[in-house]
Amino acid sequence: MENTSDYEKTIEHQFDSFCKTVLRNHARNIYAENLRWQDRFVSLESLTPADLARLCSFDNYEAESVFFSILDCEIPIADILLAQAVEALSKRQQDVILLSYFLNMKDVDIAELLNLTKSTVHYHKENALEGLRKFMEDHTNEN
Repeated sequence: MENTSDYEKTIEHQFDSFCKTVLRNHARNIYAENLRWQDRFVSLESLTPADLARLCSFDNYEAESVFFSILDCEIPIADILLAQAVEALSKRQQDVILLSYFLNMKDVDIAELLNLTKSTVHYHKENALEGLRKFMEDHTNEN
């Protein structure tokens, strides 16, 4: 019977040793995984404002924009004050401003498209810019 008792103690010691080995290896795996996480992830608190700005995204909803239609093209303007200023212009000035600044067309191309001379397009653009400037100054001073 003593042999059985020694045998059982040996089995218990082997099982105990096996459990400790499994736990030790599992702890090593957890430690190694934590090190990998630390290498790959950065706390948001440690980022500079410039880094945070690069991570940001803003949702733009079409309902928040005012649309202007020109040449079968819808041009959204998100800034309400700017949209109101553009609406205050004549239709010809609106067309010139929208084509020039929102569709990046040159005066020559706008003149050809609207059947005008280049100098007329330039004249409308200058007057439109002056009108926009006055509108924006008047309405920003009110607020």
